[in-house]
Amino acid sequence: MDRDVAIRVRAAIEATLREQGSYPTFSEGLIEAETRFRNAIQELLTDDDPRSAEFRALFPVSTPRARPAGLSSRERLDGASVTKNARMHLAGMSGWLQGLIDASDTGRTN
Repeated sequence: MDRDVAIRVRAAIEATLREQGSYPTFSEGLIEAETRFRNAIQELLTDDDPRSAEFRALFPVSTPRARPAGLSSRERLDGASVTKNARMHLAGMSGWLQGLIDASDTGRTN
């Protein structure tokens, strides 16, 4: 794992969370950010790295929930629960990356 890249990705996640605040209207952007950061973290890890399987298990790709009848996709994405879910995943990814960074600081690789 490239420690410097991990630090930059974690910093970008934290900046995204600070900028977004708690405004539900940013749900779509948070969902897109979650996907981008998930992909960036996967790029840090090789497929045979056990941490790759751990990451996929902890942060599976989210599938959009079915839209309730009568609501447009815009209304569905503006919901506070979608925002909270994306924020929770991003915060979890940030913490997971911090664990990798801390482990690399102490010389542990697994």
